[in-house]
Amino acid sequence: MTSRDLMEAARALTDSGRGRPTQARLRRAVSTAYYAMFHCLAASAADLFVGRTRGSAWHRAYRALEHGRARSACRQGQTMREFPAEVRNFARAFVMLQIERQQADYALDTDAYRKSDVLSYITSAERAIGEFERADIKAKRGFAAHVLFRQRPS
Repeated sequence: MTSRDLMEAARALTDSGRGRPTQARLRRAVSTAYYAMFHCLAASAADLFVGRTRGSAWHRAYRALEHGRARSACRQGQTMREFPAEVRNFARAFVMLQIERQQADYALDTDAYRKSDVLSYITSAERAIGEFERADIKAKRGFAAHVLFRQRPS
């Protein structure tokens, strides 16, 4: 499974084949788009720190990414300014989509999702993933370290 597979699944969820997609499908599409970004970041970190061979060390590095820690790291303005635009854009989209994913998954009493809004979230995620994948390897490695490891005072 790749982040592209997840993005394809998110788009497919918005296309019901007959009329409007259900709220369940739209909410699942939002969640799936976020998980595409999460997978992109987790896989990138594992690839950069362990290599592309998917053994036990790779899976351990992949599973090290935590949702809350990643969100907090993406919101650290001072540190985030050190990264190029591709990484900063990914971080902003990651935080925005994580918030939307939490709404879609848990706030079931909120207003209904519109297909156009969900497609916008999916497009934002696709764009952010594409930019991130094209970013400089040193920037991606630094960002992976930033989201995975807690910084301690010097």
